Amino acid sequence: MRGFSLLEMLLVLAIAGLIAAVVIPSLPGAIESARLRGSAQEVRATFTLARTLAVSEARLRTVAFDLERGEYRIVGDARKGWFPEGIRLSAVRLGDAAAESGVVRVRFYPDGSADEAEVAIASSGGGSRRVVVEPLTGIAREGT
Repeated sequence: MRGFSLLEMLLVLAIAGLIAAVVIPSLPGAIESARLRGSAQEVRATFTLARTLAVSEARLRTVAFDLERGEYRIVGDARKGWFPEGIRLSAVRLGDAAAESGVVRVRFYPDGSADEAEVAIASSGGGSRRVVVEPLTGIAREGT
């Protein structure tokens, strides 16, 4: 039986070291990017749930964003959403008015429509995602 020579082992370790030197510095950015996308998808899912509840229960449902705390929830539901470390709620716009502070409410109506809204989420690394609610259909879309 033949084993590996010391030279072959050193060569494999050198190649592994080079790969690690290239990959490891990009990991924090990739993790933050995944957190940002996930946060935007959670906000979109909350909007979708509020619309579904409004239509199925035939009553107004509201999603409230607390801009100081960085939390959001469907009013009347015990579950709260919040953003992971490094991710923040950067802006909420209702119609043409941008909200700076306080609690902002996006309403979903029994006919499936909603308030026109845009929620901007940002990461500490400079990335951002938007979640937009179309007023006529109440459907939320998530993107850059």
